[in-house]
Amino acid sequence: MSGIIDLHVSRYAAHGSMAAHAHDEAWFCLVVAGRYEERLLGETNEHDPGDLLFCPAHTTHAQRFGNEGARKVIFAVDAETTGLLAEHAARLDGRPLLRRSSDLLRLGRRIVEQLAFGDPFATLGAEGLTMEALALAGRGLDQRSRHEPDWLRRVREYLHDDPASEVTLEQLAAIASRHPVHLARTFRTVHECTIGDYVRRLRVDRAASLLRTTRRTLLDIALECGFAGASQFSRSFRAVHAITPTAWRQAQR
Repeated sequence: MSGIIDLHVSRYAAHGSMAAHAHDEAWFCLVVAGRYEERLLGETNEHDPGDLLFCPAHTTHAQRFGNEGARKVIFAVDAETTGLLAEHAARLDGRPLLRRSSDLLRLGRRIVEQLAFGDPFATLGAEGLTMEALALAGRGLDQRSRHEPDWLRRVREYLHDDPASEVTLEQLAAIASRHPVHLARTFRTVHECTIGDYVRRLRVDRAASLLRTTRRTLLDIALECGFAGASQFSRSFRAVHAITPTAWRQAQR
């Protein structure tokens, strides 16, 4: 078993677009040519060759392609490989994993070349290169997580302990023993999102779990997860998933 599932290359036309949609499976994507813009989990990012991306299952995203279109190596991994990455890389939450990596771009182009052979060994060779790319990415992510300062890790753990609680930047800065501006800047650099975006995702993730596993009302879920009411909850949920909480719940059944 290689750990790689459904490996293929997808090409996208110049100036094309893909409306908001979701997949039942989680996917990795390695950009090997072109440039495009993607809206995912409440954020818009520009993606270039050498970017390795991850889209969680059932996550709505939309894409718009540039002058050259794009070419991407797309693949899923088995549960064992996903667990290994999650254990050591810490986050598979939709943010770009690595950006503009020349090593990943080189491997991505070799994967495309291998698949183009079309012989019985093409898939075997391509899967081996894909696992090499994942290993390279995993080491990079592990090193980045190890470089997270202890004071920043304390802040993040505090947010995870009770994401529904109201907390100010000044309170978090006191926990970190750092200036608020320095805290905000470092958090964004390390985690590629603002503290506010991070907390919103934590709250929406908790709410999504309750929507999927309980029959509780939207208002009950909203209040438990730290939202002021159903309206604020719906706006935040849509910002992340591009769909209303009610529609998302129905889609899970």
